[in-house]
Amino acid sequence: MSIVTDIARSREYEMRVYLASMKAMYENALVQNGEIYDIAARLTADFRTITARAILADSRIIKILRYAIAPSISQMKFGQFFGLASIDGLENYRISEGTAKYRLLKSLAPKIARFAVRNLDRERFLWLHLRFDGDLALAQAYAKGWTCSIAADQNAQTKYRNWRKEQQEQAIAAFLVARGYVKSSFTGVVCRHTDVNLGEYTQEIRIKGRTRQKADLAVRSKKSKRLVLIEAKAVGVELDATKRIKECCDKAGDWQSAASLNVPDIVAVVAGFFNPTGIANLRASNIHVVWEHRLADLGKLV
Repeated sequence: MSIVTDIARSREYEMRVYLASMKAMYENALVQNGEIYDIAARLTADFRTITARAILADSRIIKILRYAIAPSISQMKFGQFFGLASIDGLENYRISEGTAKYRLLKSLAPKIARFAVRNLDRERFLWLHLRFDGDLALAQAYAKGWTCSIAADQNAQTKYRNWRKEQQEQAIAAFLVARGYVKSSFTGVVCRHTDVNLGEYTQEIRIKGRTRQKADLAVRSKKSKRLVLIEAKAVGVELDATKRIKECCDKAGDWQSAASLNVPDIVAVVAGFFNPTGIANLRASNIHVVWEHRLADLGKLV
């Protein structure tokens, strides 16, 4: 099969995966955010009185407050306003009284409440205007849909990126298992090609070359008895492909230089928006390219 055909099929494959998965993730996030929005509306009297007490009652409403601001603010940036690396540790779950996190939240809640009041998108919450005389139920439904949609879109995009990488790695692991490979119990850093037993594989493990870099999967081939180091690279935007290829080539150069690894086979399982130049660069670095839509080709190495 020609490189042009593989590239076209890979792009089509990635778009199908993206559209099918993102729709489900977005709809689920919309439901989740809708529930938290209702809690926030109840605790703040429909955003009329945003207080520290409301935030302490259910810290998850911080997320809704982030998206009720225009423009919305990311977890990391919002946290930095209050001296934290990110706000995710306080907004992902309801914080229970008596915990260290609750004490932290108690010290920050008044500041968060004041910030939310000052920056609330009042053009969205129309009933907060003194002269508002429209349909209150319609205005509130509109504001809820708007806020939850913004949040759900961002949540789904983040979840998809994490899920896609894991899904690709699990597909490779399932391929290995189907061919009689078993999960290795090895822990630590792979320093020698014999650290992974023949016929075994492991995931997300560091490999000692000039430096210590993580391989998505490491497998000891039953055919060649060589160590096979696999990188899972799914790219949804062509611009990102250059960075992913560079990462893969850098790792390959590092691992291939280690005599103790006995010249491992490096494999890039690729999917999505790659171009001929990028694929050529991988091969020029002595990296075996396996298309995810033709994962059976991995069998030639393991």
